Amino acid sequence: MRQAAGFSLLALLVQGLLAPTTAFVAKHAPTARRLSPRAAKLPARVSPPRRRRSRAYRNSRRSGNVERLSMAFDMGEMMEQFMKSVSRGGGKTGDGRGANGKRVVYDAAIVGYGPAGGVMATLLAEKHGLKVCIIDPNLEKRWIPNYGVWVEEWEALDKDLQIGLGDCLDRTWEVTDSFFGGSHGTPADERCRIDRPYARVSRDKMQANLKSRLSAAGVTKIKGKVDAKTLEHSADGTSVRLDDGQQIDCRILVDCSGHYSELVERVGEHNPGVQIAYGAEVEVKDGHAPYDENAMLFMDYRTDYADKAELSPEEVEGLDDTPTFLYAMPMGAAPNGQRRIFFEETSLVARPPISFDLCKERLYRRLKHHGIEVTKVMDEELCYIPMGGAMPSLTQRVVAFGGASGLVHAATGYMHVRMLAASGAVSRAIAAELKKDGPGTSEAAARRAYQALWPSKAKLQRDFHVFGGEFLMAQPASTLRGFFNGFFKLPLPLWAGFLSGYPNLPHNELHQDWQSRFKFGLQFFFKLAPAVQFQLALAGALSGWKYGLIKAVTPLAEAEEAKDLLFDAEVDAIRAAAKAKGDAASGASAEKSPVADGKKKEEKERALAA
Repeated sequence: MRQAAGFSLLALLVQGLLAPTTAFVAKHAPTARRLSPRAAKLPARVSPPRRRRSRAYRNSRRSGNVERLSMAFDMGEMMEQFMKSVSRGGGKTGDGRGANGKRVVYDAAIVGYGPAGGVMATLLAEKHGLKVCIIDPNLEKRWIPNYGVWVEEWEALDKDLQIGLGDCLDRTWEVTDSFFGGSHGTPADERCRIDRPYARVSRDKMQANLKSRLSAAGVTKIKGKVDAKTLEHSADGTSVRLDDGQQIDCRILVDCSGHYSELVERVGEHNPGVQIAYGAEVEVKDGHAPYDENAMLFMDYRTDYADKAELSPEEVEGLDDTPTFLYAMPMGAAPNGQRRIFFEETSLVARPPISFDLCKERLYRRLKHHGIEVTKVMDEELCYIPMGGAMPSLTQRVVAFGGASGLVHAATGYMHVRMLAASGAVSRAIAAELKKDGPGTSEAAARRAYQALWPSKAKLQRDFHVFGGEFLMAQPASTLRGFFNGFFKLPLPLWAGFLSGYPNLPHNELHQDWQSRFKFGLQFFFKLAPAVQFQLALAGALSGWKYGLIKAVTPLAEAEEAKDLLFDAEVDAIRAAAKAKGDAASGASAEKSPVADGKKKEEKERALAA
């Protein structure tokens, strides 16, 4: 705010002081040139490329007035460019060019302006001082998903990142409830209560917070869709064109465009399971029994809500074979005195995914069974979240982040807190490497980013999750009720560390080496009903090797972790090879690079301005 006010005051002051001078020069150009040779040379430094001269100019040459008109023209151009630069905060136009028409080379270009893109752009610009642009065809679109988080994790992330996350919560509940009854001897009405606070993130507050920070940090927002076919990498960086033909040049490109990115290369077959959910924020007439309005409903996996007499044989079978659960957030009283609640019917993970229509049908059937009458639907939400699948190639130049990077927990669907937990380390890795400069910087920065995102310990932990996800999607509702009933009987730190399961999150230390995962699995196994134990043991025997379980819970993990010890040498080799190639080519390849060309022009302009 102070900086903007200072620029405005400076602009008015300079305009007031130089206006008489400009008029004088226009009238007495030859005299002014003799009196002030420095002023006569100054416009050449700041003027844009020479324009085609007007008819008035051509006529003036014939009449001998060329010197006077030329001086007036150049002074006018100088003032125009100065005022534009001040008013735009340094000349950022949002089209890949500065106010002087020169092409901008960004340190980082972020593709996608969702939570992941907004957070990464904020950290790189605000915390590390990089020149950043963010590209999206819908820059002002409201973020859609509702995010639920454990307060303990959110507070840890707020403290770590220092980007105002603590001010972005909408509603908090001190306890959560779940219902897993109806199988394995558990009564249908038995409530599993957890004394761990849960909260809903305000998507509007978070979006507004990041928007403000991006503006303050000078991030350039560019409206457009990246054309993946135009992606080009050089020794100095990356160039890409948008659907309207604009070219964006950057030293590193970070793809936050989502689960189905067209820019990211993956290793192996990408066939993820999918979490599907239909959600609705509604007003209800007479409360929401049997659910406590002071508790967040984490999972209701019961199927007794369905009157089987009203269902076809296929629908009855589907209740167990394609399980869904209810998730609910009581939001308190509406202005009209009714209760406001967010309900969401969710298929945890399935391949192929079930339909949104089926989730919606089950939600309203469940509410009817409990006597919950919806009087108004205020908002609806459709969630489609790929879980597991192939990892991105960790040697590519495009840095995948958020949904594009495989960060979704393959067994629970958690991603928001995992993305935030990864963002600090990834942004630090990118910034540290870019600031070293020199040959091979862009490639080295991408490698460092992926190493920060997916160190070996995190990859092994992901393998453990992938096995869990594959097991869960193969089980009927009766087995899942027994599975989660045993899961939440574990000590809180153990199950909490698994649910989110990523470095830098609370309790993850209980899962980040093979010994810890083995102990967790053993304790969990003995909390399960015998029928569930049998299914889990069978899955481990039949597919443990295929999905990486064996490596994740045995000493085989140590060989994978040892690879990280060689990483610094690999990055040094990348830089050395780039330097050798550049020396051999005598800089020819660098001269041909649009990124290098733009960077040299910027350096020259800064030198002249100094």
